[in-house]
Amino acid sequence: MGSHDRLRTLDGFRALAILLVIGFHYFTRWAPPESPVSLYPYGALGATWGVFRYGYLGVNLFFIISGFVISMTLFRSRSPGDFARKRFARLFPTMLLCSLATFVVVSLLPQQATRVNWRDFLPSLTFTDPFLWSHLLGRDVHSMDGSYWSLYVEVKFYFWIGLLYFAAGSKRFFLSVAAAFAALVAAVQGMTLAHLPHVWAVEFIFALDYMPWFVAGVGFYALHEDHRDWRGWLLVAEAALGEWAMLSRQPVADLVVALAALVLCYALFLLMLSRARWLSWLSLRPVAAVGMASYSLYLLHQTLGVAILASLRGPLGPDAAWTAWIITPALTLLMILASLLIYRYWEVPAKDVLLHSGVLGSWAFNLRKQPQPENRPEL
Repeated sequence: MGSHDRLRTLDGFRALAILLVIGFHYFTRWAPPESPVSLYPYGALGATWGVFRYGYLGVNLFFIISGFVISMTLFRSRSPGDFARKRFARLFPTMLLCSLATFVVVSLLPQQATRVNWRDFLPSLTFTDPFLWSHLLGRDVHSMDGSYWSLYVEVKFYFWIGLLYFAAGSKRFFLSVAAAFAALVAAVQGMTLAHLPHVWAVEFIFALDYMPWFVAGVGFYALHEDHRDWRGWLLVAEAALGEWAMLSRQPVADLVVALAALVLCYALFLLMLSRARWLSWLSLRPVAAVGMASYSLYLLHQTLGVAILASLRGPLGPDAAWTAWIITPALTLLMILASLLIYRYWEVPAKDVLLHSGVLGSWAFNLRKQPQPENRPEL
């Protein structure tokens, strides 16, 4: 497969990642043992099944994809302002629409299991952690959807990687990422061993728990450009070692699961770069379509979907196991269809308007003259 075909496979990766996350949220996250009581009409059926129990690891796959695509975007950005405009146009309009849809629908549904508040728009629309807003306002503030936490991590990555790219320049970018990441991991490990205070603050500011996944994505992008580029192999290896270092303080079971997920994600990307035809099924039209609409699907699926499931517990009963194989696929399909409509009639048009009409100020310029693979959704 050519470069374009391999990039289409990324949409398949997104589809795989979002379906894993949906499985986790529709079977495991809101049922025992993760939750004190089940919010699903089918009780805890499937809550401990591996494919659902570990579905949250789909977010880590999203992070590797993001490291890959954001690197591509940086190399095609003319300035920090250009990069920031692309990110804003890509993320904000859909976040606004999905946050509003979640607030309105959840408020109208006859259930109390999931609640939303006007304050929840603050972290959601600013892509900042609710922790900061809670301290600022002196009261509890949450996201409109709990899944939004990964977007706050993403924005931290955008900031630091963009700063590094425009400071170091494109020619020194990959080595700069490798050096900065190694220094950061070493500093945190040293602070931990020395029992210095505020290690958590450094980890929070740099999103260090998740940074190895982004760095791996940067490395795979370097290998996509040239599979012989030793800097790409360095970044990929360094990311794996960094993940091991960050998780070495965790229970052995958690370490094993995270490293197994890393191996599987690495295998997918290595196959994409070397044996892409083996993954051709991931670029099939229906699969790729889910991947292209994965951003709005991610924003909509949890709070809104679980509120719908919780509303059905009354008429169907709290433990109607048979409903799992009817309601959950139907709800997932409904969410996918809604996301496809949002992608087609809101996400893409809104991004085009913001980037091409000068709405974002005098920096706007016409991007239609060059191909833009990054126009596909990246989460």
